[in-house]
Amino acid sequence: MRRGTLALLLAVLAAVALWPPGGQPAAAHAALRSSEPAANAFLRQPPKEVILDFTEPIDGRASRIRLLDATGREVAIGDTVVTGSRMRATLPALEPGIYNVVWNNVSLVDGHALSGSYPFTVLNPDGSVPGGTNLVSGGSSSADRLGRADGTAVRSLALLGLILLAGAATVTLLWPEAPAGARRGLRGAALLGAGAAIGAAGLSLALLLDTYSGLPAAEAMVDTRFGRYWLARAALAAAAGAAAALHSRHPRAASWALLGAVGGSLWTFTATSHAAAVPGSGWAMAIDAAHAGAAVAWLGAVSGAVVAARFGQRHAPWRALMRRFTRLASAMVFLLLATGLLGALVHIDSTAKLTETRYGLVLLAKLALIVPLLGIALYNARRGRVRLMEERRGEPRRFMLTAAAELAAGLLVVGAAALMSQTTTSRSIVIEPERRPFEMTAPANDLRVTLSIDPNQTGLNTFRVRLAGAGGAPAAAQFVRLTFRYQEDQSLGPSTLVLSPDGPGEFSGQGPYLPLEGRWRVEVEVRRADADDARTFFDVRPSGAFAGGSATTGGRWALPTAGLSWNQFGGLVLLLAGLGAALARGEARRLHRIAGRAASTGTLAGFGLGVLLLFGVHAHEPQAGLPSNPVFPDADSIAKGRALYEANCIACHGRTGVPPPGLNLNPYPLDLTVHVPQHPDGQLYRFIANGIPGTAMPAWKEQGMTDEEIWHLVNYLRTLAPVTQ
Repeated sequence: MRRGTLALLLAVLAAVALWPPGGQPAAAHAALRSSEPAANAFLRQPPKEVILDFTEPIDGRASRIRLLDATGREVAIGDTVVTGSRMRATLPALEPGIYNVVWNNVSLVDGHALSGSYPFTVLNPDGSVPGGTNLVSGGSSSADRLGRADGTAVRSLALLGLILLAGAATVTLLWPEAPAGARRGLRGAALLGAGAAIGAAGLSLALLLDTYSGLPAAEAMVDTRFGRYWLARAALAAAAGAAAALHSRHPRAASWALLGAVGGSLWTFTATSHAAAVPGSGWAMAIDAAHAGAAVAWLGAVSGAVVAARFGQRHAPWRALMRRFTRLASAMVFLLLATGLLGALVHIDSTAKLTETRYGLVLLAKLALIVPLLGIALYNARRGRVRLMEERRGEPRRFMLTAAAELAAGLLVVGAAALMSQTTTSRSIVIEPERRPFEMTAPANDLRVTLSIDPNQTGLNTFRVRLAGAGGAPAAAQFVRLTFRYQEDQSLGPSTLVLSPDGPGEFSGQGPYLPLEGRWRVEVEVRRADADDARTFFDVRPSGAFAGGSATTGGRWALPTAGLSWNQFGGLVLLLAGLGAALARGEARRLHRIAGRAASTGTLAGFGLGVLLLFGVHAHEPQAGLPSNPVFPDADSIAKGRALYEANCIACHGRTGVPPPGLNLNPYPLDLTVHVPQHPDGQLYRFIANGIPGTAMPAWKEQGMTDEEIWHLVNYLRTLAPVTQ
């Protein structure tokens, strides 16, 4: 009768784990990708609506836009409308002034909440900046934030419970010869793990209800994606508790039920993880599930060994356990490291983000914690287990202590992993290019005039002028005046700024005299007592609000790694598989001759095909020899680049960057959504300017395209995202 109960329990576990809790696309941490109006924008015409695009779909029931004026008073706007990953609200007719967009959202999948704010300015009718100071401070729309402490703690508790459950089940199955004391200890570990999993589920429910505080509890649990996955996780925790209670009577059947509960719970975490939100989520989720499973299996086996050593006897059959334990642990350690590397390539799209984003820094901290963990594990594998199998003096207590140290180091790594699961991934963070101050020297009669603008952006800037005579010595002047003329719209009248003297031949001033993106002409007028007035001109393009980045869209089986081609990704996977086969050859030969031959064949195939795919691709020109992009990718540059693309590139590369079918071209045009991320800006510039020999790609510089236009086109290409085919 009880065996039938356990069989039914296993069926329920499988059904719960595989139950699809909703059809919405997966997502996690919906970071702000772009906005209209842009952050810190200066607008000649008041906007009619606010449009916010996020990296992932959001839940309209817990997402909202508000508008505040410069004093913090709320401005009445239309209702917030959410469609997929876009949130919008209509605006009333706004008077000139400073305004602040305040937003908050909740991810459709994992229930993570994000919020932010940013200012924009509506200019006076004459193009001047309205007076007043923005009293709303401290806002930011950056998603680069550490995960919440409560969410991290709950995830850590849940993983601890799964490790204890996996440990009790694994050692029970690996060691059927276990003495009665060890079996009792493993049952206690299973009950403790089930209690931790159930407690974590309860705390996770509190977080869910806090996030969806505006919804009834039943609706939050049943009608939200995260709520449905929470129900699945809670059911699995309860089933694990039931299996743990039956462990002493039917240890093997109960152990398989526990492993089913652990696997199902890990899948619910994967389905609401960062991996579920990237292009190629099918591959990414497989990598994530294998990584989590390997970690839980390894540390679970270690925890089970600690319990067995604590409650076992010196003369127990340790040799049988250690042989099986070592094989499992070695395989799981390799799988953990291999999938960790692949997972890092999925979630970190540039090496710079390892140190420039919080996710990258937490990953580095996790790697630092793994080093001592591997050291302790190596000692236990080489010496600790040998001492235990030989039943030397002090065993099994000595092994219990060193294995407990390995487990403690592993739990620190698990804590770092839990923090990473609550932190926005580096891939979702767009790092703005550096804003470059303007500085140029031009002649004016007998003078050399140097104009510098810092930081050379729309809005507030510091303007400095240095005057030098024919011999280079500082030149005196009665006053220096700057006149600013907007070249993109002649109806905008000029504005002037009289600079204050700072010292011999040096003058400076400050103000918002470059309020709009695009081309400006700055006239420098120098008045002197003993010489004619001198004038010269400078063409300036201030950087506006950053408008780069692209949406993270793509099919479930698209390429998951940004910046790698399919050849490179596949080659790396095959190399790792070959390395794993090479490491397993000795053990495979001891098991069976055929297994040894299979491992040898896998080694040769993995290394051979992996090297061919990974290195048999074209090499990029070293970035040190490439030109740097002088044009900041603001909305003005993106718009000009889009116009150039639509006029010159659509016929071969398609509107979205994907070449249309049926072109009579050989070689066929490249898919820009795949190949643009693989090249630096300077390389793209040379492809466009000089063309690609042997293809239909012309040298656009010879066709009359200017350097600035090519850089605008490069900036637009950076916004192209993979699309579902």
